[in-house]
Amino acid sequence: MIEKITLARHYGFCMGVKRAITIAEDTSRDSAGDVNILNEIVHNEAVVERFRRQGVGQVFSHSDASAGTLIISAHGVAPNVITEAKDRGLNVVDATCPLVTRIYDIVQKVVAHDYYVIHFGDPNHDETAGVVGHAPDRITVVASIDELITLPEWTSRKLGLTCQTTASLEEFVRFQQAAREKWPHIEIFDTICNATNQRQTAIMDLAPHVDMILVVGSKTSANSRRLASISEAICGKGHLISSAKDIDERWFAPDQNVPRVGVTAGASTPDFLVEEVVQRLMELSGGKAEVTQQEKRERTKKTARELECH
Repeated sequence: MIEKITLARHYGFCMGVKRAITIAEDTSRDSAGDVNILNEIVHNEAVVERFRRQGVGQVFSHSDASAGTLIISAHGVAPNVITEAKDRGLNVVDATCPLVTRIYDIVQKVVAHDYYVIHFGDPNHDETAGVVGHAPDRITVVASIDELITLPEWTSRKLGLTCQTTASLEEFVRFQQAAREKWPHIEIFDTICNATNQRQTAIMDLAPHVDMILVVGSKTSANSRRLASISEAICGKGHLISSAKDIDERWFAPDQNVPRVGVTAGASTPDFLVEEVVQRLMELSGGKAEVTQQEKRERTKKTARELECH
């Protein structure tokens, strides 16, 4: 029987997601003619579906939009995509997250000073494609330490290291160490966004004190998948669910011994989905569970990850 439901201290929409959704809503309301979003405005099925119901189109290439307005998602794109879309007569509205744009700025500045960039991230992610597009001949994307080890020694080449905004904190720390061992002269820029940091740290603190964690988010969301992976690793039971409908009653059968349940959500997950999950858990508890939120962490001083290291 579920006895206690604890919400993570940080969960759900981040600044970049809220901003992108607001831009898309305002654009769809105020623009004449067709309005299309390039890819997914954010990686969440419920949000994407809501825009579809409002009549906003979705395209996977700027060439698929014949006229009207094209909205760039929070994950960003390569600069040539925007240029080509404008050349085709499209009105381009850029909803790229400012923290993704920050990576673009760093890449452009260091490349201008003859650096070569190692970017730690998922090579198939929308964000990564946009980053690489800002200096395609001067960036190598690396997804693991094993891949890093196979790269040249580059003893005389100036090197910079950036990372995907939603990368795992612990993985990036290990990756930095491996990069410094291989290239002691490499300049490191911690470009993991603060929202990712907060949500992962909250789960690392919460997981040892609960018997299961439910992560509300889409499978296409990198940060949601990472939260589920951290949950599974620490507390042994972590489930990524897109909504309350994905909750399996068998997870809470008497023989499963799951009295304490933690709940969090990826940075692109709307609050109403989290609220529905909590409501469903309350139903499974017979209305008896205590609902609390994880206490705020006391802030003492900035950690190395909160500072831009270089």
